[in-house]
Amino acid sequence: RDSLAFNISGCPHGCPECHSKYLWDYKGNYLSEDFDKVISKYKDYISCVCFMGGDQNIEELYSLCERAKQYNLKVCIYSGINNIETFTNFICNHMIDYLKIGSYKEEYGGLNNINTNQRMYKIIGTKILDITNIFQKPKI
Repeated sequence: RDSLAFNISGCPHGCPECHSKYLWDYKGNYLSEDFDKVISKYKDYISCVCFMGGDQNIEELYSLCERAKQYNLKVCIYSGINNIETFTNFICNHMIDYLKIGSYKEEYGGLNNINTNQRMYKIIGTKILDITNIFQKPKI
């Protein structure tokens, strides 16, 4: 099955080389109101939801993760926040399965660059595994 990504607008980070600058402004539908309808439409095709953004309102993001878990879906969060401690409550309460953190800094590159400041974690229970290296291609 596939993942369904939700782009959450109102990103507070404003990374200069952001690939999703359209998410800086608050635009679009209110996800809390549409979430169940969208999940019901795609539930037979997905096993995971990915929230890209949303760290301007951590409490609401947590609530969306709870709702996704009620559908027995895996949850991934992509955040520009630079520290994992912000998501301690999510991890301790088993609300997320994957977490990507770190603002985009062009000089360090994205996850595929060995110099990246961004990290990708797999969460198993309360164990946090850094899996960033699986996105990095060896130099030939």
